[in-house]
Amino acid sequence: MKLNETSSSDRKRKIIPITVALVFAVALGVVANVDNPLRAKALDWLKASGYVEYQPTEAYALAKKVCTQCHSEERIKMYCSRCGAPFVAVVPHMQSFVQNYRKTRPDLEFRGVTEAQAVVIAQVWNALVGNWESDFREEDMKKLIGDYPALFALYKTPVAERPIESVLMKMDKLKMGHMSGAEELQKQLGKSDGNTGTPSAP
Repeated sequence: MKLNETSSSDRKRKIIPITVALVFAVALGVVANVDNPLRAKALDWLKASGYVEYQPTEAYALAKKVCTQCHSEERIKMYCSRCGAPFVAVVPHMQSFVQNYRKTRPDLEFRGVTEAQAVVIAQVWNALVGNWESDFREEDMKKLIGDYPALFALYKTPVAERPIESVLMKMDKLKMGHMSGAEELQKQLGKSDGNTGTPSAP
């Protein structure tokens, strides 16, 4: 009986990857051969699922589209190591805010992200705003990231081997916040303005 159960279990383990590979092959066929609307949707799905890579400029557009649903670009660029955890730990938890908004603001449409997209978005803001992952211990980062294996894998990957982050880091015209001249302004956050004794507005 146990042999049959093991054999059945082995068959299931073999069938699942084959099924995934077939679905992937069909999807690639659709991407290659179908006219624009369906082709675009199939390609979007493949990218969101992590099967096809986003190009750096596409990644930047995705990050802006998703993150400016709730935050202005001005607010994003002011985020720094004094504000909180690195983007690789923050991005996945934004999904919980999106889910909450869907409940509290059903009149508005909020776009969530897959984990593959979270990996892309974290790289974008790392490159353009700042990456302070090295300031945190690995065990703390693991707790902060939580149950997101792809994001933890990104954290363990050297920046030079992160395709989106390494390319965008060289695009000075896109940089903001910690990675640009705004770094000096960030240093002044929370300091007295010298007149009223109250913190300066960001």
